[in-house]
Amino acid sequence: MTAPSLHIDPTVPDEILEAGKNGDLVLFVGSGISQLGKLPSWKGFAEKVLDSLQDAELLNFDDLAQLKTLDPKKQLSIAELIAAEKKFDLNLSKYFASSEEAIKVYADLNRIGSVCVTTNYDELLAPVFDPTKRSSTADAAVSTKSTKRVFRSEELLIKHANEPGTVIHLHGSISDPKSMIVSTKRYLEHYETESVRDFLTELFAKKVVLFLGYGLDEFEVLEHILRKGEASKSKERKRFALQGYLSSEESLYKRLLDYYEHSFGVHVIGFRRDAKNYHEQVAILKDWAEKIEVRSPPMTSDLDFINEVLGDEAA
Repeated sequence: MTAPSLHIDPTVPDEILEAGKNGDLVLFVGSGISQLGKLPSWKGFAEKVLDSLQDAELLNFDDLAQLKTLDPKKQLSIAELIAAEKKFDLNLSKYFASSEEAIKVYADLNRIGSVCVTTNYDELLAPVFDPTKRSSTADAAVSTKSTKRVFRSEELLIKHANEPGTVIHLHGSISDPKSMIVSTKRYLEHYETESVRDFLTELFAKKVVLFLGYGLDEFEVLEHILRKGEASKSKERKRFALQGYLSSEESLYKRLLDYYEHSFGVHVIGFRRDAKNYHEQVAILKDWAEKIEVRSPPMTSDLDFINEVLGDEAA
């Protein structure tokens, strides 16, 4: 199949439109979207945490400079060890405070109203599920406290992926700082937990997933998640990723499109970022929010879930 050319305003794939109407669409949101609203990247977050340790005189400048040469997960793992030893509160949630700019970035994303799964800690995702499609950008710009959030590993059940407007935080939430997974040890333990493995396996097998805000390097991280769910074995087009490229990278984009499809079963939707860089996504999501219609899954989905649970208990 010939790879589509890069455009500023890529078309919504038919599979995503159909999944919305069937109640099968899930948005999988990464830090790239939060960064549009000036929230820290994974690297920026790690550096801020280390800076707080230096400010508290628990690290000297030489220690700080050396630690900042490590990858973010190692930085955060070491920061947690130092904080535990010195009985210092890292106060991790303070780095993810909302702002007017961040709320605007999320407004149209929230207006889509589907189930959202995220590896972000912040609570800017607050999808407004409106079967009549009458919600406005202004309505969706307000992060409501009524949003259903799931962030503990034992609560990860596929039934939540059948509840439009729900946000599932894979790595914890700022509302419960103890749930935030930042160290390498906890990250590895988390993805070996049976409930997490089962949830991801079911998610990638049964839902159409659109990845937003994940960079090239993060897809290598997602390899772990996708393989746990055996995503690459599927013949259907069920996993998509919105990715930005410069016009000069079009040849690379077409090669990567083939790579992601064959390696991870992820179909790349490329957009041209020459003018506004990754902020082009804001306009794209605004357009897509008008076109994607999200409905509740049919009752048969709930019956299938009940049957699976009863089957597991009988076994």
